[in-house]
Amino acid sequence: MWGVVGLGAFGFEHKDQTQGKRILTTTRSHGTEAVQETLAAMEPDEVLRVGGAGHKVLLVLEGRVSAYIFASMGCKKWDTCAPEALLQAVGGKLTDVHGNVYRYDKDIKHMNTGGVVAAYRKHDFYIERVPQSIKDVLPSQ
Repeated sequence: MWGVVGLGAFGFEHKDQTQGKRILTTTRSHGTEAVQETLAAMEPDEVLRVGGAGHKVLLVLEGRVSAYIFASMGCKKWDTCAPEALLQAVGGKLTDVHGNVYRYDKDIKHMNTGGVVAAYRKHDFYIERVPQSIKDVLPSQ
């Protein structure tokens, strides 16, 4: 897989497989109360719990899920930087729960302390649904 912003991404095919449903993906092994509360606020039709941040973004890229939601600390910059580049190349977006983009320069902390929200489209919809109580405890990037 590879991609360039403005040119697109290649090596996979995006095909919306959600059939009009709101299908989300999240962590398989780090399901905190905050993660559960945030997922519930999204009112999903289905939640896929899988491992690996890259795997979750790939599900978004392929159209198998509507969004990747992880309202918790724990994910690292190296988990999100390559998948985010591919998502950006096709017009999608990956941010913290506040809607702030992550920085990947040498002077930043390695932890994505503000959680992760990634979507192929309608990213703002998911950011707006993150409960304020969750945003209050997760630092803004």
